[in-house]
Amino acid sequence: MSKRRLGAAGVILLMIAIGVSVALRKHSGSPGSEASGPISNIPAPEAQVQPADAPKKPVATPDPWTRPPATVVARNLRRARFALLRGFGASEQLVNRLTDGDILAVIQELKQQAQGGDAAAANVLEYMAYSTCGFAGVNGEGSPSQAQQLLDARGLPVQDSEWIRTALQEKNTYDKQMVAACQQVIDKKEIEAWVTSSAGQGNGASLWLLSRYSTGGSSTFKQQKLMDAADAGYPEAQTFLAQGLMNGTVHFPAGIADDNAGNLLKVAADSLPNAESLLAVCEFKGCPGIASDIPSAVAHAREAAERGSFGAIFQIGPQLQASQMDPDEVAAWNLAGAMLSQQGCSYGGLTVQWMTSATSSLTSNDTSDRAKSLAEQYWRAYGAQMMASVGCAS
Repeated sequence: MSKRRLGAAGVILLMIAIGVSVALRKHSGSPGSEASGPISNIPAPEAQVQPADAPKKPVATPDPWTRPPATVVARNLRRARFALLRGFGASEQLVNRLTDGDILAVIQELKQQAQGGDAAAANVLEYMAYSTCGFAGVNGEGSPSQAQQLLDARGLPVQDSEWIRTALQEKNTYDKQMVAACQQVIDKKEIEAWVTSSAGQGNGASLWLLSRYSTGGSSTFKQQKLMDAADAGYPEAQTFLAQGLMNGTVHFPAGIADDNAGNLLKVAADSLPNAESLLAVCEFKGCPGIASDIPSAVAHAREAAERGSFGAIFQIGPQLQASQMDPDEVAAWNLAGAMLSQQGCSYGGLTVQWMTSATSSLTSNDTSDRAKSLAEQYWRAYGAQMMASVGCAS
């Protein structure tokens, strides 16, 4: 295929390939990825695809009603962010090493591997350079944001106030290590050269990263890299491109965009729980290339929730009739989401609002006993899978 993959001929070939994939695809209980590597009202994390060696050992499921110690939750939140690197080829061992503070050694090893032509190492470094390092450098100790958190904590019960302060201290200590390591050994120009090289060889993750972070490319260049990444089968790019086609920020020739948007999202849903959640919302309301189909929307929303993505359940559940989804089931999935969040298995920040929201949901007197019982069933059945999918469990 020529470099202009999504020209008229390229689009047709892409549609054929995706059509075959849709025809052959079969849902499994957990996300997978391609050998080359490895978005909803709730902001979607990047690169959620899990590599073939994603956790195979059972994950111990904690008590869903009890908030873990502050240091445990801080680590879980940290690991969930690092688990995004799995989508670029990072192993579980590498994710654990970064989570536990072996930062400088890991980055140095990755640089040696990238210099030797390892595309996965280059991709991991690129994401760290533009996302992880920057994230560690904002909202830290002394920032207005954290000052507000500490102020808000004064209004909490003493035990909760001490908990959030301990968690923030843990976060600050770690983030200082990350910032120091990034400043010492991260060279964005050097890393981008490695990623550009692997993108030239058709690596889907590298193409996706260039579409997001390339410093020298125009908007046209970045859009083409996005299309190339989707054409190469990278699920995150397929999801992002599908959304662009649906909302009009990306354009294909007339008459082609709708079918491609729907097909891209359906294929990505196999690998990305968040894409499956988006698919469910589209099947509920109807989107370009995806007809309204309530039973399918409910099935995909449930399956996405079982994989740790609750966006569709939260969005469409309250709008469904009782015959389509029992209100107690909707409430139970909301509780399951709060249980997961309370463990630190989320992509959000460490805030008083986040902590109190989960606590409020789990202690509300407005929730029926049946909904609570269902939530416990969901946690027993899917809690370990949710935690592994989000990446907070090692």
